[in-house]
Amino acid sequence: MARPGFLLEVDDKTPALMTPSGADLRLERVGVGTHVVYPADAVASSDPTMLIDQALTAPVDAQPLVNRLAPGTKLTLVIADEELPLPRPQFDPRRTLVERVLEAAARSGVNDVELVVANGLRQRWSPAQITSVLGDRVATSFLPDGLVTSHDVTSDDLVQIGEVDGAPVRLNRRVADSDLVVVIGLASGVNHRCPVAAGLTDLGTINRMYGANADENAWSAVEALVTEKVDAFTLVAVLGQPLLSGNMRFVSKREWEWHVADKLAYAGARQVINAMPRNGASLVHASMSADYAIIDVVAGDPVAVRRDAALAWQAANAVEVPGSADVLVVPVWGAAIDEGPIGSPLDAAHHALVRAAGSHLGSPFVRPGGVMIGFHPLPNKFSNRRQSAAADFFAKVLPASTDPAEIAAQFEPSALADEWYLDLYRKQFAHHPLRVFHQWYRTAEATKGLDDVIWVGADRRSASLLGHRAASTYADALEIASDAVGKHPAITFLRGPGLALGDVR
Repeated sequence: MARPGFLLEVDDKTPALMTPSGADLRLERVGVGTHVVYPADAVASSDPTMLIDQALTAPVDAQPLVNRLAPGTKLTLVIADEELPLPRPQFDPRRTLVERVLEAAARSGVNDVELVVANGLRQRWSPAQITSVLGDRVATSFLPDGLVTSHDVTSDDLVQIGEVDGAPVRLNRRVADSDLVVVIGLASGVNHRCPVAAGLTDLGTINRMYGANADENAWSAVEALVTEKVDAFTLVAVLGQPLLSGNMRFVSKREWEWHVADKLAYAGARQVINAMPRNGASLVHASMSADYAIIDVVAGDPVAVRRDAALAWQAANAVEVPGSADVLVVPVWGAAIDEGPIGSPLDAAHHALVRAAGSHLGSPFVRPGGVMIGFHPLPNKFSNRRQSAAADFFAKVLPASTDPAEIAAQFEPSALADEWYLDLYRKQFAHHPLRVFHQWYRTAEATKGLDDVIWVGADRRSASLLGHRAASTYADALEIASDAVGKHPAITFLRGPGLALGDVR
């Protein structure tokens, strides 16, 4: 069992803290009295087969899966593709989950089986990605016959299953027509969202749930409709923290536990990145991946499984924090937010303000009117194809407005009608153009309660476009923040690379 996360109060004996910033890995001295939130220890994975089989035979609020399978059953496996942990898993646990379900279906004589990826606005999966995630065994058995597909939110083939507030809700045809749907997913946070509603519905429905005017009522109504219309059984693996391997293992360790080899590995990574500014980061981060232990496997009724999986992750990752701070410090590591070594400014802001700062129970990490200090260079760099819409959003939309309502009214319609963006989404495995709009809406919403957001070592123009500020050093950032929080603020520092769950009291 992994050591639980904990809260460290910095004193004069505390070593410098690992503070990633994009591709850079730095050690930063923080002030005495700073509260540092460490996630639970990362541990090596083990064979999850026994956990999976136990979950399938003793599901929550449902019959065992084998009792639901029979010859003639039209079975669809839905692969949830939500906000998955980065660095990417060395071995994706969804592969084993899928294989165990397919083996059970084969033993029961089920012949009509297809797999659908619930990617929603995220990029559709290429054959190479399908093989990487699900393995050669599944890919060679299903891909040649077109039995593995990614959802297309723009498809004309979606089936209307009902209405919410007078607006139609349309669903992936294969899923809507199935006798049984088995949803395969991973839990790496306290997310209670339904992956079928989020990943397999139409563009209008997703926009009502995630758009500038999204509200909980729309979410609840769509989820209730999907639950009523789709006969589903859910299987979820609850993940631990990322364990980096090889020369990067020091990132997963607490600083005072570094051995000589860890210190040498850190120094070596720094030298490569500093000596080769253009491609040093790519050399260090090129094959970045992590091992994720499976804490638990939960199966059964979809609503009950999402609840129990979130509770299992909470139990393993909650760290008690004494009150909301005046300043929240969030280092943002490129390898933990994007498959590239640095990560874009939009991804960095979303990770810091929404995912990291939002990973809490009760009160937020930082009080209303407080300040967030992030570590990231915010370079104006985006993938030429996969993030084409995001690059244009950053260069053309944000200079005109950062207000979600104005952006939704003035810029969303043209982006949704842009055939180039849509062609990239349908055929070139890029994100749907609406995804970056939704990402920004959540980021802007998370910023509302803060007096300031300051990025250490960031490109000043990029920070300005986000509506934030840049500082050369951490000390400079604290000096800027002092206008809002005073000279002696209470500071909480989130130590990665994984996410802790702050139980803020």
